[in-house]
Formats: sequence, C-alpha cells, structure tokens
Amino acid sequence: TNFIASYNGVRVQSISGLVSGDRVLIIQMKGATINQTNTSSFGNISSIAQAGTYEFATICGFLNDTVIFERQFLNTYDYTQSVQLVYMPSYTDVTIAGTLTAQEWDPVTGTGGVIALEASGTITMNAGVDANGAGYKGGDLVAFSNCSFFTTPSAYYYSPLTTLSSNANGAYKGEGINITQAGYEGGKGKQSNGGGGGNNHNTGGGGGGNYGAGGIGGNYIGSGGFPCNGSHAGIGALALNSYGYSLATNRIFAGGGGGSGHENNPEGTPGGNGGGIVFIKCNELIGNNNSITANGEQGLSTNPINIPSNEARGDGGGGGGAAGVILLNVNTYTTSLIVEAKGANGSTVGFQAQCPGPGGGGGGGVIWASSSLPVNVTSNITGGSAGIVKPTTSDPACEGSTNNATAGAIGVVLTNFQIAEGTLFNCGGILPIASLKEWNGKRLSNGIELKWRLEQTDNIEEVWLEKRLARGTFKILKIYSQPQEGSYRFLDAGNEFPATYRLMIYTKARKREYSNQLFFERQKVKRLNVYPNPVAGELRIELPVSTTGRTAVSVFDYTGKQVMKKEIVISNQSYTILQLGELAAGTYSIQLYWKDELYIGKIVKQ
Repeated sequence: TNFIASYNGVRVQSISGLVSGDRVLIIQMKGATINQTNTSSFGNISSIAQAGTYEFATICGFLNDTVIFERQFLNTYDYTQSVQLVYMPSYTDVTIAGTLTAQEWDPVTGTGGVIALEASGTITMNAGVDANGAGYKGGDLVAFSNCSFFTTPSAYYYSPLTTLSSNANGAYKGEGINITQAGYEGGKGKQSNGGGGGNNHNTGGGGGGNYGAGGIGGNYIGSGGFPCNGSHAGIGALALNSYGYSLATNRIFAGGGGGSGHENNPEGTPGGNGGGIVFIKCNELIGNNNSITANGEQGLSTNPINIPSNEARGDGGGGGGAAGVILLNVNTYTTSLIVEAKGANGSTVGFQAQCPGPGGGGGGGVIWASSSLPVNVTSNITGGSAGIVKPTTSDPACEGSTNNATAGAIGVVLTNFQIAEGTLFNCGGILPIASLKEWNGKRLSNGIELKWRLEQTDNIEEVWLEKRLARGTFKILKIYSQPQEGSYRFLDAGNEFPATYRLMIYTKARKREYSNQLFFERQKVKRLNVYPNPVAGELRIELPVSTTGRTAVSVFDYTGKQVMKKEIVISNQSYTILQLGELAAGTYSIQLYWKDELYIGKIVKQ
C-alpha cells in the first residue's frame, strides 16, 4: 500500500506469516492508461506507466506493517495500482507431491495470479504447476433485451448495466493491465490486453492478449424472417510484446481476459480468464513428464441448455483468454517436461438456422528461460483458434465458418532471463554477525516478541539485547553471559513507542558486533465490537468498512497463544462470523489489524 523510502520497505495490509529471511516477489499488476475516445483507438495504451514492473527481494525485518528489505528497489511502483507482495517459498531440495495451483487474480483485492518457487538444489516434479486461468478476468455474461431491426450499435464502449433494455448496447470487455473505468466496461472496443465485448446483436467477444494479440470476435448473420444482423463484434486485445519481455524493458504481464459474447436469450458464453504468472528457480528441475502451465481459458456458461458449457447455443460466443508467462531460472532439466503458455480457443456457437458470432482466440504467452530449452522440454505458446459455427441439422450456409472471427497470435519462447534484484541496503543486509543466524520480531497482544538463534558461540563473551525509544540512546534490556548455541526469545511488555531493538555481540577478543535493527511504531488501537458476549458458539464481529482488502481475525487465550485465525476479505460488509463452539470456557482476546489500526475486543467463552 506504500513505499517507506527511509526504511527501504513497503507497507502491506498484513505481515502475517512473513519472517526475516523470507524471499518474495514484488509486482505491479495494473497501471496502464488507455485511450477512452469512442473511436477505433479505444483501448490503445497511451502510457504503460509502471504496469508489469517487478523484482525479487529478501526480507530483512519489519516495522509494524512495513516490510524492510535487504536490497535497494530496482523500480518505482504506483501503490494505487494493484502492487502485491507474493511470498516465495525457498528450499534446498523439494518435491512437488501434488499439483501447485496459483491463486486466481482478484480484481477487488488486487492480489493473486502468481505462483513462485525456488530451491538452491533440486526441484522434483511428481505433479504439475498450474496457473491456467489465474490471470485477468474474462468479460462477464449479461442478458440484454432483443435486438431492433433498425439499430446497429457501433460504439466502442457502453455501460452494460445502464443499457440492458436498450438496443444500443455491448457486452462486457475482458480485463487488462489498465484499471477498468465505470461507464466504459462494455462494447466492442478492446481495453489494453483485454478483448472487446460483442455489440448487439449476438456477436462474439474478442480474445485476450499478452505477447500475442487477441483475435476478433465473429459477426451474427441472420436468415429468413429474422435479419437482425450484428456486424460489430468484439475487437481483439492488444499485444504487449513491445512493452516488456526483454532485459531493456523488463516487465511481465498476466494474460488478458476475453470479451464476452452478446447475449439476449440467454444462450451465450462469457469471456475466458487469462493465464497467470509462474516463476521457478533451481539448479536442477526433474520434470518426470509433468507440466508447468499458464494457459488462457474459455469462458463457461451456467445455462444448462449450453452443453458443453464452453459453447454458445444461440447467442454470441466469448473470446478466449490469453496465456500468461512462465519464468524459468534453471541450470539443468532432467527427464521430460512440458511447458505451456497457450491462448484459449474462442467459443464455438450454433443454433438452428441462425449464425451467431463465435469468439476470437486468445493470444499466446511467454516462456522466458535463463538458457535455451533442451530437447527433453516441450514448449507450446500457440494462440487460440477462432470459434466456429458448429454443424446443425438445419445446415445454415455459415456452418463450419468463423463468421469473421480470427485466431489469437502466437506467443514466444525467450532466453537470457535474469533475476531482477537490487543492490544491498544498509539495513544490515545478510546479518553481519557470523554466529547470529536468525533475528526477528513481531507484535503480540501483550508486547513485542523478539527471537534470535545463535551458532558457534565459543568466542562470544556476552549478548546484549538493547532498546532505543524515539531518538534516544540504546539501553540494555537484558545481558546473556556465556551464551550457548540455540534459540532465544524475549517478550518486551513495555508500551513505549516508537521503539528500536538490536543485539550487540561482545566477543572474547573485546570486539563489538551489531545486528540489524528492528523498528516498531505505536499502533492505533480501536475497540472491536463483538456480540453476544459472553458467547457460547457463534460470535458476530463488526468490521471496519472504509475500504476493501484482505486481513485476518485472530483469537488469543490468556497466555497470549493464538488459538484461532480466520482470513477475511473486507468489502464493505458490516460483520463476519466466528464459530467458537470448540473453544474451552475462559477469557479470550480478539484482534484485527487494518490500515495502521489495531482493533481489539475481549470475550468470555461459556
């Protein structure tokens, strides 16, 4: 949510689960601005801004909700445009035992769409890595009124919800790297790498784009006594190949969503989601004939009349989602491996003697490796095919054709990928004390918990735990004489802030060595309203509703031990529910941390 330059850190909604030494990926998912004129230029990128910028980082420490890093940032980021910090598990050797699936991109919370994994040794794949459909969202399907024989809607944008009963309307566009503006969500115009929606009547949606552009949607061709033609299908999404995917312009993008087909019966299909982003780093990758995929997907209808659900029966078909990107920093590939970043096919259509518009194909994505892929690695970066009018017993003249829909363009396989990471910062970097292997702290309900671990302590005389308030001098909290190897914990129950902590190692050679410093500011504390209280089973918790985002509600017993945690998404709802029936009787505290404020409540469990 912000960058704190003095600490070389980023403020996040929650640091839950993160510790010093963790590896993370920072990436800006949005930020491009587009042309919004009612012309064929609608959706063209006028400024890419910071969209797609990214880098890898190692956590040095924490200052409340600010994560401090070991290295300087390479990039600047716009924190109003969906910048996310993605935890990246790091191993020596690891086996993938079950399919690793990326969390889908969520345009409300601005999170998801990325899966990252690294190992200094070997990654053995006994299952696949799947980011299919985890990218930008396809256009939603919405039912409009019937068409007019005398109206041919040709605008490049509409607000679908205000034109449901109007003959001048257009279906929802797919999502891209720009923020979708209210009032411009529908119509045939593309929006950056999101495909355009089909205009009235029953035209197909355009395919999403990434490295390859999306295909255009198909037209509707009437017949007999129903000539309500639709000649303004969804326009295919932009290709992003000139905006990134090189060391000079080092940006990466999730696949764009396909535009929705136009529907009025309802028998259409929505646009498909784009593919997500995958990063894998290791010395040796043992594929075992498994797959790493970031493919686009087709949109699925919930109407039981549309069987199969990825085919439109009588209305416009949705455009296919574009593929995402797969980054491979691998030295050796052992056994066979399949790597795919394919665009999805546009939706097929068909209904009696009518000829609805099929969907355009999604563009191909990117496979970007640190070196050329060997022969045992099979790659696929094709664009999706255009949908067709499927054969029916009525045998219309358009049967088997695309009705002007086109395929998505092919993607690319690149080499020379390099890890994007900055230079060392003076937060302490990799801890300078050889015997100090861990040093971190976190805020608990009853104080600041500090933890560290020592190794090879033969030459250490003393360890001083020190604290400084505001701009004062460091004062000793505790001295550990002749310390032994192992883990240490200290709980500082003092409530004076801002506070800075450090360790001083006094060696037998009379040398002083200092750890990096951990910073904690005063939290804003508010009352958390909970009821009923006392409670036997179900507890209702009022939530702050000033904005939207993801956080957690935690329950602590009288010793300060966390006994329950529930992840929640705040989205203007007024409350959440905790089921406490399994908790033992007693007194508990409830905590929720949100936007620099700590909400605390006390309950009695009966």
